[in-house]
Amino acid sequence: MLMAKYTLLRYAACVLVLAVIAGCATAPTQEMSDARQAVQAARDAGAQLHTPLVMESAEHELSQAERELRGRNYKIARNDALSAKQGAIKARNMALAISQAKDAIAEADKLGALSQSTRDRLAQAETAAAAENEEQAVQDAQLAMQLARDDVRHFNEEQQRAVQENQAWLDKAKPLLEEARQATARMSGLQQEALRRAEEAYQQGEGQKSYNLADFIVAEVRALPPEPPPPPRTLQYQVAKGDTLWNIAAKPSVYGNGLWWPLILRSNQDKIRDADMISPGQQLTIELDPKQSLVDQAVQHAIRREGAPADEQDLDRQFLKNTQ
Repeated sequence: MLMAKYTLLRYAACVLVLAVIAGCATAPTQEMSDARQAVQAARDAGAQLHTPLVMESAEHELSQAERELRGRNYKIARNDALSAKQGAIKARNMALAISQAKDAIAEADKLGALSQSTRDRLAQAETAAAAENEEQAVQDAQLAMQLARDDVRHFNEEQQRAVQENQAWLDKAKPLLEEARQATARMSGLQQEALRRAEEAYQQGEGQKSYNLADFIVAEVRALPPEPPPPPRTLQYQVAKGDTLWNIAAKPSVYGNGLWWPLILRSNQDKIRDADMISPGQQLTIELDPKQSLVDQAVQHAIRREGAPADEQDLDRQFLKNTQ
């Protein structure tokens, strides 16, 4: 009975050993497939470019696994496949991080916004990748990517500030240019050329340049002596038979209001001795655009004169004296 039990135990042990041997002798199909896929994924991520040494090692180990598989050295093939897979995953992770960082850096560099600190951080990531330090390489690459994005954001913010500042200069230049244009006739040739350049800068959106030129021109224009007022617009009128100062003033071609007749007297006091006595053929000068203050005084005088008991000529002389 004891002998039978011993025999049974020996048989079970042999079966177990054979099972282990059979397991070790099985071709590592899954491990080889995983290694091949990992290596291909690393290639697709650009590992040959970004982490060439790690990628070369993973590909070498995969080649060894393929060779051992063909020689039916399954245990060695399995170990090489697992090592190739791990190396390829490491290469892919570092390559992806570095590739993403380089894409962000290329965008910043295209704008002229790339900072030296971002360049330095990418160099650190590449150094860590060359040393097969996956954790440090990925960390540095991710930081380089974030720094590049910050560079772009800062650049865009600065551009926006510059646009707003330029618009403020343009807004300040516009009224100065309008003021300068009104004085063009009084400007020297150099001042007119400066105005032309200021307007050209304004049209091209060069705010500060336009403002500086316009401000300079306006300062010089304001220092010029005041422009003399234009001569008054006048009408030469020949007195006809039956005319009075009242009906002349009432004519639509003159004032259209008879109460304005004292204005004709004022403009022709050297020709008219008595406002009630004008002679046919007299040439009268009539100012067509009198100031409102003179009009008001003329109307008041005309009304007062109509009902005044005093000497009308004395009232006329007083009016002329008050409106000199």
